[in-house]
Parts: sequence; C-alpha cells; structure tokens
Amino acid sequence: MGYVLGIDAAWTATNPSGVALVSSEGSPPKLIRASPSFEDFVLGTDPNAWCAKHNFRASLDDVLSVATELGGASVDVIAVDMPIATKPVRARRTSDHLISKCFGGRGCSTHTPTILRPGEISDRLCEEALANGFSLVTKTEQQPERALIEVYPHVAVLELCQAAYRVPYKLARMRRYWPKATACERRDNLRKEWAGVIGCLQEKIDFDFEIDCDGRTMQFWKAWEDVIDAMVCCWVGLEWLGGRARPYGDETSAIWVPERDIGK
Repeated sequence: MGYVLGIDAAWTATNPSGVALVSSEGSPPKLIRASPSFEDFVLGTDPNAWCAKHNFRASLDDVLSVATELGGASVDVIAVDMPIATKPVRARRTSDHLISKCFGGRGCSTHTPTILRPGEISDRLCEEALANGFSLVTKTEQQPERALIEVYPHVAVLELCQAAYRVPYKLARMRRYWPKATACERRDNLRKEWAGVIGCLQEKIDFDFEIDCDGRTMQFWKAWEDVIDAMVCCWVGLEWLGGRARPYGDETSAIWVPERDIGK
C-alpha cells in the first residue's frame, strides 16, 4: 500500500497551495482528504469554511505529519505542480522545452519559471521534502522508497480525459475560453468542465463530493480549482507508482505524464 500526497503549489508566498491525500489500497484508490491550503488540510476544515483566514502558516512538515496520522503510515509519493529540480529553478529547463514541444500543439505549453516565480518557494519545498527523506525522481529506473515527482496538470488532465486539446477548466481564463459569453454563462461552462474532469477522476479515485459555488466569491471558486489540481497530482502519483507514467526532462528535472500505452 502506498500513500500519495498531491500538491497544487502556489508560485507566490501569499497564495495558498491545494493539497490532497490518496491511499493506493483498493480499486480504485481512495481519497482521504482534500483541501485548498496547507492550513485547511492540517485543520481538516469543512469545505463551507474554506477561504477563512488562519492565524498560523502550515509547512510541508505539518502536512506530512497530519497525512501520516490520517493514513496510519507515512507518505510514499509527493506529486507536486511546481517546477522543481536538483538545482535552483530560475529559467526554462529541458523538461519545460520537451513538454512544450510534445504537447504545445494541443494547447499545453508550460509556463516559464523565473528567479521570482517560483524561485525560492521551489527551493524551500524541495529542501523540506529532502529533509523528510524524499528523493527527486527524474528517470524511470529511479525507484526510491519516498519519491518526489513533478506534475503539470494541464497535460495530465489532457491524458486523464483523453482530450484532443487543452481542457478549459481554469477560472482565470474564463474570458479567453468564452469571450462572447456572459459572466453567468462562463461560470456555467466552467462548472461543466469541472464536472467532466471530476467524472474522469472518479474513475481513478474513490471520492464523493459535490462542488457548490453558487453565490460564493471567486476566491471560493479558486479554492475548488486548487483542490481539483491537487487531486490530479495524486492521480499522476498513483500512475507513477504503477509504472504507467513517463518522464519528460533530463537528470536535473522531469515532468511526469501518465500515458495510455505504458504498462500494457
């Protein structure tokens, strides 16, 4: 049995990072907890109370400790949506170029890391993971007891939903997706896209929740988006555990992508 922690990591210090914990035991694996921030994960906050201010900052150490309490065993894989590498990430990497080359034609080129975004945030996350016994995995032949892998959710969702082109599920891009639609129509369209992604996730992971954002702030909508991405990261971690993911990169960094032809 393995436990996978998925993190939709914020690239800035002021924004929260979504997090989800999944147990690989059973068929399908089971979601244990999902939250839009480290603090909400540590506290086990009810979704109706998400986006409330907290008087503390939770660290990766705190999240791993709570994950161990919830699962009864330590986390085996951290799958994170953030540029990470064996050296500080300050510019585009081989992994970014390869993902853009292979998936750019389907609308899934990568963002460009800079000295500020994610900058030291990436360094700190890697340092905390390494201090907890995790090893950054960039090659298929690497099989450490505790693995840290990088995920790019847009490409993962592409494969998860078997879509021909980038799935339009990002809150901040609603105007670009549907420029002629009203604000209400955009939200309805986004809800449908989320339902499609969640439906595909439910074929891979056992969970049951309904997203109810009616009358809520955009911050609350963003919280749910971050939870979805954290769960996508968990799915990639599960696929890595099962030997059904492929690395795009080199010895310093790799973005792992589940692919349908692996393991057949």
